[in-house]
Amino acid sequence: MASNNVALWSSEQLAHFAAASLVAEARLTPKPGLVDRRTNGAHTDMDLGTFLASAAALEPLFAEYVSAGVRWGHAEDGEPAALADELRRIGVRAEHAMFTATDGVNTHKGANFMFALVLGAVGAVLGAGDADGASVGAGAPLFSPADTARTLELVSAMGACLLDRDVRALLTSVRTGGAQLTHGEAVYLEQGLKGARGEAARGYPLLTEALLPYFRLRADGREPNDDASELLLRALVKLMAQLEDTNVVHRGGMGALVEHRAYCRKLDVRELDEEQLIETLLAYDDELTRRNVSPGGAADLLSLGVFFGLLEGIFTLDALDYRRPWTFAG
Repeated sequence: MASNNVALWSSEQLAHFAAASLVAEARLTPKPGLVDRRTNGAHTDMDLGTFLASAAALEPLFAEYVSAGVRWGHAEDGEPAALADELRRIGVRAEHAMFTATDGVNTHKGANFMFALVLGAVGAVLGAGDADGASVGAGAPLFSPADTARTLELVSAMGACLLDRDVRALLTSVRTGGAQLTHGEAVYLEQGLKGARGEAARGYPLLTEALLPYFRLRADGREPNDDASELLLRALVKLMAQLEDTNVVHRGGMGALVEHRAYCRKLDVRELDEEQLIETLLAYDDELTRRNVSPGGAADLLSLGVFFGLLEGIFTLDALDYRRPWTFAG
């Protein structure tokens, strides 16, 4: 069963889905404080073109993540830590490709970490013969919700290995005075927020408990080819309302995160119509840009939800073209 799935869905096709998910997130407009087709948000060193170049540079390495997972899945009694180590080695090259394509700008470092684990786990599930989504027949979605759950269980196991190892290494480095901290590491030391590693170790709970259930529920009232822009904007609001986004904390402190989440919770429950939602997000985009706040963690998680939506047949690539007139040109 798995060998048929791998044959029908090549590593390159899965990598394309992942890269397309990054592009879909980048082009979604308007996104408060984030780069989109309207503005650069709170960023002065990047624009939409930077994000598109980054996604294109990462796509070949995304295929390597899948292939590594397939090899691990074919082996017997593989340890999640071993796959995580292999993915991390590929990830170093992927990050170099990203920085080369963007002239040193960090567009997708967090997303690269996230998709490394997820694509490796997708390959492992397929390679081990555990996926049942595509066994229904040609044209069926690759994954069922149960396949997604299996994938995220492996992601959680790998994430826990990396979190434990990286936190111990970070604390040792700080004690010896040799630490060169990333934004996420600095926030962890100052606030105790574990960021991307912590979310991975928990299997991305907002993805499994909020985002994907929301997508699946809304799938009953729409066709997979339908323009996904409104659905994705509403999903982004839900994520911003709940996520402990270390990007927000890095730029604005814990106070900014508290205010941001409270605003988004109120926006979510208002259930505005689409035109009112667009107008409200436009105004909030201007506000976050003025305050130099960018909820990049929520954006990364949204792209991951889009990826699983493609795997489960909730969306097609055509749905990510954003054809409605108020979804902006570009």
